[in-house]
Amino acid sequence: MGPRHAVRPAVGRAHGVHPDVDAAAGELALRLGAGARHARSTALHRFPAPARLGQRDADGAVAVKLALFGGSFDPPHLGHLAFARFVLDALAPDRLVWLPAGRQWQKPDQVMAPAVHRAAMVSRLIDAEVHFLLDERELHRRGPSFTADTLREFAAQNPGAELMFLIGQDQYARLPTWYQVETVVSLATLVVVPRGGEAVVTPAGLPPHRLRVLAMPDIPLSSTAVRDAVARGEDISPMVGAEVASYIASHHLYEKK
Repeated sequence: MGPRHAVRPAVGRAHGVHPDVDAAAGELALRLGAGARHARSTALHRFPAPARLGQRDADGAVAVKLALFGGSFDPPHLGHLAFARFVLDALAPDRLVWLPAGRQWQKPDQVMAPAVHRAAMVSRLIDAEVHFLLDERELHRRGPSFTADTLREFAAQNPGAELMFLIGQDQYARLPTWYQVETVVSLATLVVVPRGGEAVVTPAGLPPHRLRVLAMPDIPLSSTAVRDAVARGEDISPMVGAEVASYIASHHLYEKK
């Protein structure tokens, strides 16, 4: 990684509280406690050298797998964390990179919490997860932020790496409308998460691409629900964890005006 766009890990802290996500009042409970793969003993403070991340291919080059998880994260919540851990177990990337979105070109009028707060909340959520990294490049771009640009940068900074781009079913359906979609599908394997067990249908007009469908249980938790709960003055720590809840309260985010 170059110094200008180094992947930034969360700063290590002594502890973090991540309770169970109890979906739909007990219909689905996903244990968010870290397993052996996600040991919390050591926080990662720099992106490791490629030789430490992957296996060498037939030509002797190091193969690195990076899963890229983009989103507004306004705010990030325990559903995001459960999903990221599920991807880590299912696809075994060397690192899962959280990419808070900047100004989204398809949603130019979207109002979000300031970038500095969204990045800080993600940092607190993934705190001691050694396989998770925070990358703020999209937050610092001027003007609209495009996935094609992000993937080009990651490909240039990680020659030979396998890039996996995580995308929801709704986003996948709209993918043919994306800026430079040919670049997106040429640089990354698309990992689509279907909604509610629905079949994934390839949208018309989408160029040939590599696709992985990753089915996981629904987690009925959303950033909108968190914001609404804050506006009602409710305790959101079961939704976002203690540290993120404390950050939101101390900065008076999402409070009813």
